[in-house]
This record gives sequence, structure tokens and C-alpha cells, in this order.
Amino acid sequence: MTPVPWLEIRLSVAEQAAATLADEFFGAEVWLVGALAEGLAHQQSDVDLLLITQEQVAEPRSRLVHGIRVDVRVVSWDAVNTWRILLDSFAVTRDDIETFRTVRARLSDLTLLRTARPLTPAPDLEPSRVLGPGQRATYQRWALADRCEAAASLAEDLLGLAQAGLYPHADLVWTQLARVLAQAEAVAAGAPLLGEKWLPSLMAVGHDGTRFKAVPELPQPRWPTAAAHSPFFATVQARLADALFVLWPSDVDPEPVHEAGLSGFGWLPQHYRDGWFLRRGDARVPLSDGQMRTWRKAAARRART
Repeated sequence: MTPVPWLEIRLSVAEQAAATLADEFFGAEVWLVGALAEGLAHQQSDVDLLLITQEQVAEPRSRLVHGIRVDVRVVSWDAVNTWRILLDSFAVTRDDIETFRTVRARLSDLTLLRTARPLTPAPDLEPSRVLGPGQRATYQRWALADRCEAAASLAEDLLGLAQAGLYPHADLVWTQLARVLAQAEAVAAGAPLLGEKWLPSLMAVGHDGTRFKAVPELPQPRWPTAAAHSPFFATVQARLADALFVLWPSDVDPEPVHEAGLSGFGWLPQHYRDGWFLRRGDARVPLSDGQMRTWRKAAARRART
């Protein structure tokens, strides 16, 4: 697709600003980060740059270049290397989630690394200079796990709101869950975890080349009967399981799973380093690869009813 003018202008502004910063801060490197680094911009977009230095320096002020705002964040190489360490391995297990908490708190920083494009000393350096393929894959797993956690938190809210009869509130959370689910699918397809406004473009990454895709709507919920009968929630279960299977594919044969109590409203899948499990609130039920395939197939079947 032909680049849009406002994108090309901002990429040019980024290179100009990077050259100026390189002159102001000798020995520093400048990376383009965020949505613009992924080729996403609108007519009012700012340019986000990361200035990496050996020593602590005063934070440069935001500046206007040809009428476009350029925001600069300064970080040390020590900080960047600390972020990289978090991308060395997907280290969360059901019994040890401390690293996951650290990663979730730093996920916006890790997204900077995932999107970073070096502008100095040469703008044509490959993105792999910032992250290797293994680190990019680990980022993908952390980001998807984060979206699964967000979905589980929203599902817990839905349980409580439906039980309390707060149906208008539940409707709002249901709409939010649709966006979180779309983010999970975009991450599974290889996109970084950027702001929700970019979802129509991020969901098109790696598919049929269409520039934009509408965020899929979820079925109309029926809150009064959700506790006993919730086929509408099965759509969420199946789609989230499908996203997880992209990153953790399995060719094992399906195995029987006792679905009573595990297929209803609120149960969602997740995968940590030590395998699959279903969760609802604080309850976690481990499943084998084969059992998860059976559970996912049943969820997809319920979603079509």
C-alpha cells in the first residue's frame, strides 16, 4: 500500500530530530518507538523517540519540528539491558508469578524495545539489532499472557456484576472484553501491544493485506441466565484458546476432560511455562495439551449454538 503523506512526513521528522539529538548528546543512540515505528500514524500523531545514553543527562524538552511534536524519553543502557533480560525467557509458572508481575509493570517499556527502529548512527540498521528473534517471540508470549490476565479480570467483574443484577455495568465490561480479546488475537498474529485505537490496523497484520479490520463484536449477552446458561461466553473462550494455540501449538490427540463446572460462564484458558490451565477468579484447574484441545473444541461448538 502506498505510504500516506502524514506517515512519510513524520518519519522524515524523526530522522531530522534524531540527527539533532545525536549532535547534542555525543555517543548517544536514538530509536524511533511506538506506533510510528510500526508504520502507524494519523494527521495529529506525535513522534516518539528513545534517547539511550551511557551517563545520566537532563531530559530533553519536547520540540516542534515542521509543526510536529517530537517527544523524547531518555534511558540508560543499563535500563535497556534490564528490559532485555525480561525477554530472555517466558518464566512464569502457576506457583511463581513474581516475574510476571514485574513484566506486566514493565510491559510498556518492553513494547518500546519490540517496536524500536534505530535512527542513529545509521537509519538502515535491521530491527533485529534491538531484539533478536527469540526475544521478540518471548515478548509475544508475555504480551499475550498479559491480555489473558486482563480478560480473566474482566470475566471476574462480569461474574460479580451479573450476580448483582448490574446489567448495564456488565454491558460496558462486555464491550471492553471484546477489545481485549481483539488485542490478544493481534498479538498472537505478531503485532505489538499498542493502544486500542490502532486495533483495526494491527488486526490486519499478517492476514490478507487489508489495511483495516473492524474489531469483532461479541454475541449479545443474556445476563439474567448467564450463571446457568451462557453460550454467548463460549465465543470468548474459543477465541482466546485459539490465540493461545498459535503460540503454543499442539498436535497431541484430544483427551477426555470432565467439563462439568469448567465450561460455564467465566472460565478462560491460559498457558504458563508449566502448561495449560483454566481459571475463573482465584480458581485454577491444570489441563494437559490434549484436554485443552478437547475443551477448546467443546467451547467452539457451544459458541455456534
